[in-house]
This record gives sequence, C-alpha cells and structure tokens, in this order.
Amino acid sequence: MRLWITECFFVAIGLFVLIVLGYVSGVLSVFLYAVAGLAACAYLAQLFLITRFFDLDHQSRFERLIFSPSARHLLKRLQTSRTSIDRLEVRIEELEIQAKTRKEKMVSAARGFRDSLSALPDSLVALDQNNRIEWWNLAAENTLGLSSSDEGKRIEVIIGVEQFQKYASRTLMEDPIEFSSPTSTDVLLSAQITPFGNRQRLLHARDITRVRQLEKVRQDFVANASHELRTPLTVVHGYLESLMDNKIDEATPLPSLLNRMYQQTTRIKGIVEDMLTLSRLEQEPGPDAQAVDMAQLLDGARQEAEILSGEKRHEITLQAESGYVLQSNPEDIRSLISNLTSNAIRYTAPQGKIVLNWRVEREGAFFSVTDTGIGIEPEHISRITERFYRVDVARSRDSGGTGLGLAIVKHVLVRMGGDLSITSKSGIGSTFTCFFPIDLVHRDAA
Repeated sequence: MRLWITECFFVAIGLFVLIVLGYVSGVLSVFLYAVAGLAACAYLAQLFLITRFFDLDHQSRFERLIFSPSARHLLKRLQTSRTSIDRLEVRIEELEIQAKTRKEKMVSAARGFRDSLSALPDSLVALDQNNRIEWWNLAAENTLGLSSSDEGKRIEVIIGVEQFQKYASRTLMEDPIEFSSPTSTDVLLSAQITPFGNRQRLLHARDITRVRQLEKVRQDFVANASHELRTPLTVVHGYLESLMDNKIDEATPLPSLLNRMYQQTTRIKGIVEDMLTLSRLEQEPGPDAQAVDMAQLLDGARQEAEILSGEKRHEITLQAESGYVLQSNPEDIRSLISNLTSNAIRYTAPQGKIVLNWRVEREGAFFSVTDTGIGIEPEHISRITERFYRVDVARSRDSGGTGLGLAIVKHVLVRMGGDLSITSKSGIGSTFTCFFPIDLVHRDAA
C-alpha cells in the first residue's frame, strides 16, 4: 500500500511539473502534454489489463505489459486472493456434493424404512396427537379397511368398535386390546397404541385369529385327553377297589371282571401309543424312504380288514393299480392304511360295503377308502382330523377308537407333502382320499 501511494505521489508530481513547464514554455507545451497523456494512458492501460485479463487462463502473457511496481504488486495480491477464492470455491463445491449425497442417503434410508414397514404383515398406522391418520401400511388396508380418503380422519371413526374407541381416548395405553376386524368379523385383532416422536402415536394391530384357534385346540386336546384316559382308569380303579374290599358278587365271575379291566387297559395302551406316534411324527425328521409296493401292501391290509370285520361280514373290495411303488416309510404308510380301514369297519353297519382304491394319475397317486357307513355331518368335516375330536362321543367310545387315528393320517401325509380330503353324507357313507405327490411314485423296476 505504501509502494502504491509513493509511486502515485511521484507520478502526480512529475505530471504536475510537466504540465507547468508546458504551460510556461509555449514551444514545448504540445510535447509535454503528450507525455503527460501517455503516462496517464499507460497507467490506465495497466489497470485495464489487470481487471480485464485477470480471470483468463493465459494471463501470464500479459504480465510483461505491467511494468510499474505498484501495478505488479496489485496483480500479485489479486493472484494470491484468486488462489484462495478458488480453493474456497472447490471446498464449497465439495461440501455441496457431500450434503447432496448425505441427503440422498437419508431419503433412500427413509424410503427403504417405509417400504419395509409397508411389507410387514402387521398393521401399522401413524397418528397425530389428536388420533388423526397420517400414514399406514398395506396390511392396515386389508385388516382395518383404510383407503386414501381416510387420511386426516380420526382413527375412532374408521374403527367403530366401542371397546377400541374407549381405548384410543386414553392418555396411557399399557396393555393391548382384542377386537374383531372391521373388514371381517372372523378375524380377531390385537391392537396397541404407542407414543413416539413429537407427540405422535403409532397403532400396531396384528391378526391373532390363528393363535386363539391353536389355544382352543390345545385346551380341547388337554380336556379330551384327560377325559379319554380318565374313563377307562375309573372303570379299572373301581374294579380293583371291589376286589380289594371283597365286594364282588359271586354271581359275577372273576374272569369277566378281568376281561373288562383288560379291555379298558388295552384302550389306555392304544391311546398312549397313538399319542407317542403323533409326537414322533411331529418332532422327528422323516426316516429314509423305501420303495413300498402299494398293491401288495393293500392286499395284506384287505385280508387284515376281513379278519377285523369278523361277524359283521363287511364286503371289502380292493381296486389297486399294480406296477407302482411309493417312496415312503413303510411303517407310516401301514399306519395310514390301517387307521382309515379300521375306521371304515368301525362305523359301517354289518354287511356294509368298503372299497379300498389305489390309482396313479398325472398329478400324483391317490389312495381312498369308501364305505357305506353312518357318514359325517358337514359341520364336523373341517374338525374331524383334530385330536380326540368325536362326532358322536358315546358311539366312538363303544366302537373302541382312540380318537387319534385321523390325526395320525393327516400328519403322515403332511410329512410326505400330501393331503387328505373327505367327502361324506350322513346316513349314506364317506370317502377318505389321500393324495401323494407324483415325485414319490415310481414304476416298479421288478
């Protein structure tokens, strides 16, 4: 700065002297004025060069035209400032890129989080402090019946269940509540509202229909199993007490009492064995499959069925397509056939007809047992494979069944990837059909 002031001072004095001399001497006035003008123009030209060509990439070629020390000092300061400005611009650009990248990541994360919430099987609904709907996932549309027109509405208006409306009006909601879905009365929901964020609330509802059904099945199983075991144990216990107290009437022979006790203990043994079989089917992995000749196995089952039929003299017919084997556990298949056949004999009147059928089609193999028995009412068919489920309790006990046979059949088929279908008409008869996937059926190499 001092250099610039000093140089300007001397240049100004020099120009002033030249102007005075030119004014005093009339001859040299034109020359002196020209020199003064050229000096002024030279300084103006340097200033123009500095301001005009400073931003160009090839500014070095113009530096030799800047001859005054002050102008060169000014150019150097500008160049230094320009370098700092360039660095600052690069840094700002880097920060902008980083901010943009960070924003894109946050937007992507938020979108991914919302998409993951939308994919959840449970219903989620975001509410404001007044319970007005702000957002919901796809499951909420199906279970709660929400649509695009419901945004901004109070959740109590959409879910018109009185129990839920009282629950949603509370300030503190610790335990979830259960109520029927607005879209289907057959669906039971468990819902809970949780505070989050800035005075917002989150409604979480999940379908617990299957859970409650399984709980009921478990309760029924425990009750039925206890009842099934208690009845024969009570009989045996009573006879044993009578024997111990010598209260047996002489008219009642001892072998008859022992025979009755034997029948009851045999029934208990059958129930326990079937329960153990079910437990094995549910827990253990399937054993190595073997090639089972179904035609041969069914012929043996037919002979056993005729023996079991005894005095009832059922007409038992076998229709088996030969030349095929089934890859499976022989014991499981034998148990399946035995349970279906014994049920047909048990619930078919004397001299009734029973048909065992084995056929192979394009989609798989089918084994069916058709009888002319008492049949099953339609409302019982969906539950007939449950453990200890009985259509007629008294008749089932008198027939000697354990109540677990069809449950075993179903579990065997599930392990093989098959299925059990039942068609029946009360008083006419029933058909139980087992389906086996085609990849388990092969031609008999022999």
